[in-house]
Amino acid sequence: MILSKRFEPSSSQVSVGNRRSVAARAIGRGLSRWTAVAATTLTFVFTNPGYASDGVASVPDPLATQLFQEAVALIEKNEWKEACAKFEASMALYSAPSTLLNIARCYEHDGKLSLAWSAYQRALVINRETQPPERKKELDEVATKGLAAIEPRLPRLKIVITGSAPKDLRVTQNGKDVPVSVLGEPFLVDPGQQSVVAEAPDFEPFTQTVTVKESETIEIPVVLKKRVVMTPVVTKPARGIPAWAWISAGGGVAFLAGAAAFRVDQAFVEGRQDGLCRGNVQTSCPPANEYNPKADNERKNRDSTAFVGLGVVGVIGLGVGVAGFIMGSRQDKPKAQTAVVMPWVTSTDLGVGIGGRF
Repeated sequence: MILSKRFEPSSSQVSVGNRRSVAARAIGRGLSRWTAVAATTLTFVFTNPGYASDGVASVPDPLATQLFQEAVALIEKNEWKEACAKFEASMALYSAPSTLLNIARCYEHDGKLSLAWSAYQRALVINRETQPPERKKELDEVATKGLAAIEPRLPRLKIVITGSAPKDLRVTQNGKDVPVSVLGEPFLVDPGQQSVVAEAPDFEPFTQTVTVKESETIEIPVVLKKRVVMTPVVTKPARGIPAWAWISAGGGVAFLAGAAAFRVDQAFVEGRQDGLCRGNVQTSCPPANEYNPKADNERKNRDSTAFVGLGVVGVIGLGVGVAGFIMGSRQDKPKAQTAVVMPWVTSTDLGVGIGGRF
């Protein structure tokens, strides 16, 4: 943890020698190594000739200095979240290796090891122009030791595409795009949950989530499956006689058979009466004690009524069935099909006429 006391000069006229003596006194008072580093690096901010003009040291952005001081005070109170935000704000205003080293420690404290590693590396780059050489050397040592301590803990993720990568493939890790050139090679990630999504046109999306621990390398094989496109198939209705036509026709035949049975019985009674009464039921029948025509007359009436009723139903049913047979045998025609059934029934005869458009 980088700690520091507020020992910055009160004005831009304080000499370089005075600033260095302030840092030396801070170290001599028993501050930790990290505190000493913060002291010397903060002194660097004020004495770096790279920011000087006409040989006179220039003071960095005042707001950047204020934010840095407030961040150091928050670190001393163990308020890391607020301190890290101020370090980052200070860095945005004024790029200094000391600020970036503190940001690296913030990332490390939050478990963002890959970001901490990147900040240490960037601090080494920024520190290349630091003067004098002893300042540069000390900052390099801090960054190098930070890298050496963090590198064994870094987790890595390896995303492998099985088979050839499809065209327009897009792979993301926790919502961030992963370059195609990185696929198949381990790359740094932070410890914790890692979600990998792979998408390509004409392929089903691939998603897998894993939890990566420190010092661990996890390989995720990505298997992309071709998307199956369901095309609706329109088939022509199969030709055939509909079931209702069979039922109607069968019922019609059954009713007609019943009607015929009653008509036969009626004819039998009529024949018997003709034989007994010699063709005249009213005047030529035998005496009442020998033959009473009343019972046969009632029987004939019942037979006639049943014949007509069953005949009508039977004829209609049979006609509808026949119409169904005709239309069912011509289902492949797109034009409208109609059928008209015209039954007729008398006391002694029955029939059906079928017409329409087929």
